[in-house]
Amino acid sequence: MLNEEFPDEVLKLRPRKLRLGQDIERLLEGVCGAEEVPDREGQKKHLRPKADSINAVRCAACGQVEYITRDYCRCDHYIAGQVMDEFLAWERDLVEIHARLAAEAEEKMKPVKWSALAAMPFLIWPLLQTLLYSEQMPLATGLWFFPGMVILGLCAVIEKVITRKRDISAYAVETATFEQFLTERIPVSNN
Repeated sequence: MLNEEFPDEVLKLRPRKLRLGQDIERLLEGVCGAEEVPDREGQKKHLRPKADSINAVRCAACGQVEYITRDYCRCDHYIAGQVMDEFLAWERDLVEIHARLAAEAEEKMKPVKWSALAAMPFLIWPLLQTLLYSEQMPLATGLWFFPGMVILGLCAVIEKVITRKRDISAYAVETATFEQFLTERIPVSNN
């Protein structure tokens, strides 16, 4: 039916080629299925990313640089598994750093917790005095609260300073994603 409606010349028309740039053309070659030129076919097989690109990974089997989005290297090594192993090692390092920082913070917090006990007499004495004498709390009794509150406030500020790095690493562990790994991973060296 198509032959009857359109002349033969229309059926032989091919789309015009548009020059976009080498990188874009290389990406679109696999998607669009452009016509192959025999002399460029050999060149196309050997296209590899630049080693300093964030999208490059060095194959553990053959040592060649390959695109990170490929499942298999050209030597048939499983690149996607290698990248996942790198991600799991990166994530494990984040957890180990967090565990180390948490242990250090806990060790540093022991003296601070004991120093908070120094505030207890200043907080308990006014309460005992009001229970024992059942009078209205005079100003002198109320002033006993002030040193206790200052000591507890200083302990809270010191605790925030000590646990700041631990809290940041905990947030990094909780929000770690594969996309973050890809942006933070070190580009492949030119070895």
